[in-house]
Amino acid sequence: MIDAFLERHGWGDAARAPLAGDASTRRYTRLQEGDRKAILMEDPDLANLARFQKIGAHLRDLGLSAAQSLAADYEHALLLLEDLGDQTLSRLLAEDIGIAETAYHATADMLPLLANPPPNGLDAPDADGMAAMTGLTFDLLPDSDALRQKIMPALADALARHAAGPPVLSLRDVHADNLIWLPERDGSARIGLLDYQDAMLLPDGYDLASLLDDPRRDLPETWKAALVTDRPRFATLSLQRNLRILGIFHRLATQYGKPHYRTFLPRTATLMERAAQDLPALRVPVAELLERTAHWAAP
Repeated sequence: MIDAFLERHGWGDAARAPLAGDASTRRYTRLQEGDRKAILMEDPDLANLARFQKIGAHLRDLGLSAAQSLAADYEHALLLLEDLGDQTLSRLLAEDIGIAETAYHATADMLPLLANPPPNGLDAPDADGMAAMTGLTFDLLPDSDALRQKIMPALADALARHAAGPPVLSLRDVHADNLIWLPERDGSARIGLLDYQDAMLLPDGYDLASLLDDPRRDLPETWKAALVTDRPRFATLSLQRNLRILGIFHRLATQYGKPHYRTFLPRTATLMERAAQDLPALRVPVAELLERTAHWAAP
């Protein structure tokens, strides 16, 4: 099936190298033949492939660097993509902090372009819906109904008050592993974009919170100070996102055979605690939640 697909589109003789996956069921393979490169993406969820194509076309229309689609086989859930390279922002953080800072600022400067009219058909949860997106964390914590009833309404209220305004396109997983530095391109096109098939319409600033309050890595606090202009808004969106991630990472570590996600839980908790300090109604219940889930980080 894959061999025939690649042969049909001129990549049958290419060398294949598997790429590290993410938390999803997608698989990626780098293809190389001489100077030619491409990425083979396999996704058993055909709806994901369709969304990926739809959002990618929209991003390219905005002048952004979403990988071009070279060929598709929807029957077998295969997609052949432009290879944007492997100079991720996470790699820059490890190798050249100065260039990494430039790339992070370029990403933050790119995000306002997502406020352009989005594609049709994307989910747009309200404040209550966004609060409900954190439900997995409570589902995984025994006897947490009372805590759920304390946190979810308070979080919904904070979202309504601090993250109001028309929702914008949010790519959601805007973090260093999904961003490619393309210095040979101009302006906002210098940031290559990956894994945007789960895009939704969310409050402006959600992707900035994803970028700067990423539980996978620590960033210099000066970067946040320079890029965040509305602290309550940022804190609210960061708390919602990382409260949800707390449950997702715990499930990946305990139920999906990916124990390395446990190493991110202490940083997730730290980010939640910091965000809650700017949201008085959530300080105490969030502190209680973090105390009750502290053992999730244990090996």
